[in-house]
Parts: sequence; C-alpha cells; structure tokens
Amino acid sequence: MRTFLVYTVLRLVIFLACFGVLYLLFGNHVSGWLIALPAVLLTSGLSWLLLRQRGVEAGAALTSAVRSVRGRLDASTRREDAER
Repeated sequence: MRTFLVYTVLRLVIFLACFGVLYLLFGNHVSGWLIALPAVLLTSGLSWLLLRQRGVEAGAALTSAVRSVRGRLDASTRREDAER
C-alpha cells in the first residue's frame, strides 16, 4: 500500500505545481475553478510521462492487496460453512 500512497502523493504534488504555475500566470484574470481544470489536464499528461513506472507498481500493489483480502474472505467463508 505504501507504493500506492507514494504514487498518489506525487500526483498531488504535480497537480499543485501545475495549479501554482497557472495561478501565477492567470490568477488575476480568472477564478481558481477555471485554473483547476487545465491543471488537472496537465497533471494527467505529466503523470503519464513522469510517473508511468510508479503507476504500474502502484497498480500491482493494489491488485495484490485486493487479492489478499479476497483470499482471506474466501477462507473465512469456507471455515464458517464447515462449522455448520
């Protein structure tokens, strides 16, 4: 799960950097909501370019965690059924 958390924090940092740059450039002319939309779009592209490997690792870690939880639930269900 740590890998997923690190990936999420890095994406948030990229978003804040994009938002900050756009705010410095256009903050006097438009509202924050109109700055946030292009910041999200820029974040998507930059994350894909800069964090591609970390994204793959985060996805693998999340998949592994879900499989582990499913396995424990299945084992618990089997034990409960055997007790009846």
